[in-house]
Amino acid sequence: MSALTIENSFSSINSTAANSATNKPNDELTQSDFIELLVAQVKHQDPTKPMDPSEFMSQLTQSSMVNGINELQKSFDSLATKLTSDQSLQAAGLVGKSVLLPGGQGLLTTGVDISGQLNLERHASEVNINIYNTQGELVKTLPLGGNSSGVVQFKWNGFGDAGNVLPEGHYLITAEALIDGDQQAVPVSLETRIDSISLNQNINGEQVGALLNLANGQAVTLDEIQQIK
Repeated sequence: MSALTIENSFSSINSTAANSATNKPNDELTQSDFIELLVAQVKHQDPTKPMDPSEFMSQLTQSSMVNGINELQKSFDSLATKLTSDQSLQAAGLVGKSVLLPGGQGLLTTGVDISGQLNLERHASEVNINIYNTQGELVKTLPLGGNSSGVVQFKWNGFGDAGNVLPEGHYLITAEALIDGDQQAVPVSLETRIDSISLNQNINGEQVGALLNLANGQAVTLDEIQQIK
């Protein structure tokens, strides 16, 4: 009879604690709730039939792990927000500056040369810069002669092979080098000006933060820039 009374009391306490826990936000039990239930279990258990608290302890451990992961996620989210903000401020300070960008898409404007560079991995006995208009016609070849391995810079003033001034617009700049008798294409990087910044942008559903809007019509991220000049 005594054991029945104890078990009924324990059931009542468990019911009260559980109801109290389910009234919490999101209907989730906290670590404090688990501890209260464990203490109640130990305090009101039948001495002749002691209950095994291992299940409660296991759930408490799992609860601690989940809470720890949630707090860690909050910290990461806060850090990511701060990094995005810092990157946006950094990008805003680049407006009006020139940057070096991989690729050969150049914009020719009056009074402004197209400048760029290429990187030779080995000595080249001959290096040429080829410039094409939007119709794919070769309008200018800049011979740079022989060059050792390393960075080779070039500049085009907008004049064609016939000595005529070419119209403003976009031009494709490529490079080729004669290395050990073999003609090879060499990647080109061009200088361009940053006209403006677009913040909190998405590309293909991915948050990229700041986009740099360039004078040549391209929009790139900070990661795509090789050098700031």
